[in-house]
Amino acid sequence: MTPTQFKIYQFVTEFIQQRSFAPSLKEIAVGIGISPTSLSLISRYLRVLERDGLLKIGKKGYRKTQLKHSAKMRLPLVGRIAAGAPIEAIPEADMIDMADLLRAEDLYVLEVKGDSMIEEGIWNGDKVICKRQNIAKENDIVVALIDDQNATLKRIHFPSRQEIILIPANKALKPQVYAANRVQVQGIFVALLRLHKRG
Repeated sequence: MTPTQFKIYQFVTEFIQQRSFAPSLKEIAVGIGISPTSLSLISRYLRVLERDGLLKIGKKGYRKTQLKHSAKMRLPLVGRIAAGAPIEAIPEADMIDMADLLRAEDLYVLEVKGDSMIEEGIWNGDKVICKRQNIAKENDIVVALIDDQNATLKRIHFPSRQEIILIPANKALKPQVYAANRVQVQGIFVALLRLHKRG
């Protein structure tokens, strides 16, 4: 998908989700910042998106365009999570659309802030897909809630029943040692979603 196709798809998706009907060709052009006279160009891009299975163009005009993906394939972006010093995970009203391969239940998305997991290939600004569960195995990468208020993404180690170590993937940072009753596992890292920035 080209950057322009992605902008059009994203604009159409957000427009339909907000208004329950599709935008006109002119509204799409204005919405993505190109000349409103470029309607044939917009039409061609929409046909490509239809060919790729992302949109369904209505027979009665572009106002009848529909999204091909199901609302069930949208995962909640529930907050930002520290990959440095722990920070508060604050719920946010946003959704991330996922491909058909992510059909499992209990998945959610967090945006990474910080650089403590860079040696795992997890960078600041990345989105991590996590499975909601409260049990982890040794060396899992987990969403750990510390003291009921601060969440962080780390690899987990259980040296004893009384102690939990959260291990960063950055040689410049040290493991964090906590009493076991201070740490709650809230999810397991499943996959990485790295999005190109818009604009």
